[in-house]
Amino acid sequence: MSGLLGINAGYFDDNSQDVYSICIQNSSTVTSGHTYNGYYNVTSAGTKARGTLVWDDPWRTYRLQTIEAADEVTIGDPDNYWAQGGVNLFLKNDTSWNNLINSPTKGEYISDQSPNTPYNRSALLYGTSLNIYLVISETKCSLDQFRTAIKLGIDTTNGIEGIILDGANATQMNVPDSSYSFMGGTSRKLPAMIQVVNNVPL
Repeated sequence: MSGLLGINAGYFDDNSQDVYSICIQNSSTVTSGHTYNGYYNVTSAGTKARGTLVWDDPWRTYRLQTIEAADEVTIGDPDNYWAQGGVNLFLKNDTSWNNLINSPTKGEYISDQSPNTPYNRSALLYGTSLNIYLVISETKCSLDQFRTAIKLGIDTTNGIEGIILDGANATQMNVPDSSYSFMGGTSRKLPAMIQVVNNVPL
């Protein structure tokens, strides 16, 4: 644990520590010197367009974009934004979610996330209030169970939408002020994390 308030970010390679999900701030990738470096959304079938949450600071808005590479991000200022890739949750569109789950080797290639295997899961959500929500499952579950729990536990009428982050042993959350921390399974070194700078009690 880093001691910071935050959660694990996207997908990565344990050995090389290359980052396989878009993870970029102000046009700078989270790592360098690797093959992908957090510039692309990468699957076992190559780069794929996947759900990517973007904060556009000049416009004070979030955008959920389905993109393959960071140069596809739609923003107001390339020096004042961040983007985190994952897989679309489609919280407001059950049809799109069912298509994703039922065609795991098409579209966003969700088969890499072992959707039916019980794992600890994590997600990054946003709403019209401009808050973001860091979500983990302490109980191992399938992706469909995880999405259902989110819809039951969070008021999705507030425009809530989001992306699935890495899971299984990469699922980690730390909340220093409350002395809460969670680590799924064995310890894994994370090359990227999402840090919350301003924590607002709900």
